[in-house]
Amino acid sequence: MVLGKFIRRSNGHASSSSSSSSMLDGEDTSSACGGGMSIYYQKINQRVAVLEKAAVSVHESRASTREAALASLVGALEGFVPAHFIGWHHRGEIVRGCCASIKKGAAKEARLALRAVALLAVTLGPGSKRRILPAETCNPLEPGPGSKKIMAETFPLVSRILEASTDASLVIAALESLAVVAFVDVAAENMDDTEACMKALWGLIRPSTGPKVGGAARKTSPHVLAAAVSAWTLVLTTTDGWKKKKAASSSPTAWRDTAAHLASLLHSDSRAVRMAAGEALAVCIEMKLVTRDSHGALISGVAARASELANEAAGAGVGKANFVEQKELFKSIASFLAGGKAPASSVRASSSHHGRLTASTWTDNVRLNFLRRFLGGGFLPHLQGKVVMGEEAPLIGQVFVVKEDDMAMDQKKKVDKQRTLNKERQIATDLKHGSV
Repeated sequence: MVLGKFIRRSNGHASSSSSSSSMLDGEDTSSACGGGMSIYYQKINQRVAVLEKAAVSVHESRASTREAALASLVGALEGFVPAHFIGWHHRGEIVRGCCASIKKGAAKEARLALRAVALLAVTLGPGSKRRILPAETCNPLEPGPGSKKIMAETFPLVSRILEASTDASLVIAALESLAVVAFVDVAAENMDDTEACMKALWGLIRPSTGPKVGGAARKTSPHVLAAAVSAWTLVLTTTDGWKKKKAASSSPTAWRDTAAHLASLLHSDSRAVRMAAGEALAVCIEMKLVTRDSHGALISGVAARASELANEAAGAGVGKANFVEQKELFKSIASFLAGGKAPASSVRASSSHHGRLTASTWTDNVRLNFLRRFLGGGFLPHLQGKVVMGEEAPLIGQVFVVKEDDMAMDQKKKVDKQRTLNKERQIATDLKHGSV
């Protein structure tokens, strides 16, 4: 994944580029110096104050007070707070309060808590791998336990929701929270968490492999199924190193069964399910978990179905929801399976339009699209804020690389445009005064 104009890497270390001032645009500032940066830090300090207040209020006995605290917590974390601005004590109190709300709160309260812990994981990152001894003094500037601790605390609670809840909105909130925390936690190389997470998500995708409810496999609604496949695929994108370490146990037969079930979902009545399954299969093939040598017939079947979906006719009685999106997605998948490349996508990385984030693999496209959906309006503040603070951005990917040629081209275009404008102004002035 390429982040244009924002991060320049030298000897493996990130530093902000000369255009870093434009990253503050999302905070309604136009300059990284003077008053602009002062306003930027004021907003961060306001969010920190909200977090510190919420760390206390999430433990209140009144449900409405807890809900209000969780809502304010979500709002502050969506706006971005640097990890080292959040004290260890407040981190712990927030996680404990959210876990209590997930376990005992009503559906709305639990949904807010699930989103809050996922946003906190994105904010803190994987954290420190070093174990802190009980008697040891904590350095407030050290990364701390981060998402690894969040995963350990929330996974049992989230798993229970995925196994037993019949509230679709709560289940979707749970699986998205689990996927995001696992995605960030993977940087800590805790692959046991990743494996357990994928197994829990797969239980929703293929209920016959999950826990039984009332002695029978539970049914998953199309809305929940599409969300579960997307979440499972996001976590799958983190397992490249893991699958290499477990090559012996990752047999073609095991992945054939997985891919065959995903391929069956291409025939679902739900476009959202078909699209999620198509992306999942594209990632499996790109990561070589499913290959033509071992799964030739399956891939041929997927390619044929992709072509059908790419050319679906818009006749009478055909629903319009996701119609165009499905056609474009499966055109890209069909082209990819025919020997082409994954589609390249680019999103604006600043309100000034001078920065962009580009994805050119199925893996990065899945990551980018999922996290843009999950973070919503918080996507740009997180992306820009982490760069300004010199932090890594696990919400996007492991490494950002600047294309120097793209930077030079952008600068050339700006210079040429300014030169043309100056020339036009001069001509207009000369005509006005009769010099021409």
